[in-house]
Amino acid sequence: MEKNRLEAFSDGIIAIIITIMVLELKVPHNPTWQNYIDAYPLFVSYALSFVFVGLYWSTHHHLFHRARTVNNRILWFNMLSLFWLSLIPFTTATMGASAFADITVAFYAAVLALVTLSYVILVQQLCRLHGADSAFSKAYTGHSKSYVTIGLNTSAAIISLIGFPKIAFIAICLIALIWFVPNFRIENNLKEEE
Repeated sequence: MEKNRLEAFSDGIIAIIITIMVLELKVPHNPTWQNYIDAYPLFVSYALSFVFVGLYWSTHHHLFHRARTVNNRILWFNMLSLFWLSLIPFTTATMGASAFADITVAFYAAVLALVTLSYVILVQQLCRLHGADSAFSKAYTGHSKSYVTIGLNTSAAIISLIGFPKIAFIAICLIALIWFVPNFRIENNLKEEE
């Protein structure tokens, strides 16, 4: 099965997700410095979510650049991953509008954990499809960064629920920084293939 339709569909959904997030930023009726300062939770929430959606798009792009084929199972696991990703605009809006209330930060962190978990499952299914000895599977075996991310997001959700949403939000920001560090194992595997 060709993978280009899956990639095009995923790119379209991700573009819509970013568009929905930016539409949640409302224009102040009285543009004063104080109004912009008061709206900082909305801007910070949007910026962080933009980074996470961008990181997801980048990893998804690299994943399917390496994949040689897909099947119906991959299509549906990709849909599951996109489902969790599509909740980010809602969690972003509620977190920003509430100025980082406990439950909204917890829900945001939980959704990010589910996005990552569904991505890990998608990668595992692609490895299974390509075979354990394939170059694809060798490049994508082991997901330590993903498992750490799931654990940190789950911890952030719990930290927020017990009354420390700002600390949880900082932890979520640190998770984004972790993903800016390139995965040298995948890059080295690519170089070996070329």
